[in-house]
Amino acid sequence: MSLSSVPQHLKEWLVALFVKAINGVSKEEDRQDILDWLAQSRDVVGSEKSKKDKFLALYRLLDTRKTAKIALDGVVEAVKNYKQSNLPLAAKVALPVTLLATPILAGHGVGVAALGGAVGLPALLLLFLGTAGISAIIDSCLKSNEARAYLGEIAAFIVQDEVLRRASAAMQKAMRDQSMEASRFEMPEEEAMLRKKLCAMDPFDFERHVMSFFEASQMLAWVTKKSNDMGVDGFARHPDGVIVVQCKRYSPGKLVGSPAVQQFKGVIEENNALRGYLVTTSDFSEAARQSAGLTDKVILVAMDELVQWHITQPDLKGFMDS
Repeated sequence: MSLSSVPQHLKEWLVALFVKAINGVSKEEDRQDILDWLAQSRDVVGSEKSKKDKFLALYRLLDTRKTAKIALDGVVEAVKNYKQSNLPLAAKVALPVTLLATPILAGHGVGVAALGGAVGLPALLLLFLGTAGISAIIDSCLKSNEARAYLGEIAAFIVQDEVLRRASAAMQKAMRDQSMEASRFEMPEEEAMLRKKLCAMDPFDFERHVMSFFEASQMLAWVTKKSNDMGVDGFARHPDGVIVVQCKRYSPGKLVGSPAVQQFKGVIEENNALRGYLVTTSDFSEAARQSAGLTDKVILVAMDELVQWHITQPDLKGFMDS
């Protein structure tokens, strides 16, 4: 039995079960984790893999998301007890028939009784919902007023956006931690005063100010107020991937050394970032510049370059020299 033959009433009932369960989760980060899992599961279901390989991939993915397992256990239980639900008769008949039409998935039986075991959620996603059904769950959660309040615009966008979802799970978490919009602060036109103002800025205001140049390059750009293990202060969405930005508001005599550059390079590579900008109100040591020169993914922006940004808006989206 194909997805197209699953009654619409049954699909809608399942979507409603998922949405209710997700909206019932109390912690914001747990709800977001479940939506992230659903987005990744949708990619698996929509892939060119065989049904068996899709199931195995879904099972492995779920095995790494204990929050989803626990929160959505009620969905599986409701499906197992479908006879007592308010489903139309045709849908009640179709549910066990659909499961029996695929008796074996990667070595697991797929009868109604088996839903409580290893099959459970992966079977519901693969056999009943498909990519359209999973998208309906995500969209319903993101469109509800309650969900909007806890997700925020950036967190919701990460779940929906294919480019941002290429980043690692750790990077996605860092992207949504206390996100705040970029903001261009008023600056003096005279260069000496501009340099003085930049050095005296509140560190978080400085980060928001720096990210405003990425926003001015027609990219979605934001900062994260909460400190994260990656040491990344800002993010920008480029059509080809995620740009990460680290800001160091140092006094003029304090140079950024090679260890900071090497650490930043690691963050970029390990988290599938497209490129990284290391911006400082000071300068970089020679060793730091040599380290950055070994890759085309790290751009160093010292005070002189930063001042130039204020004179002529750089084309950061086009990766032109700035």
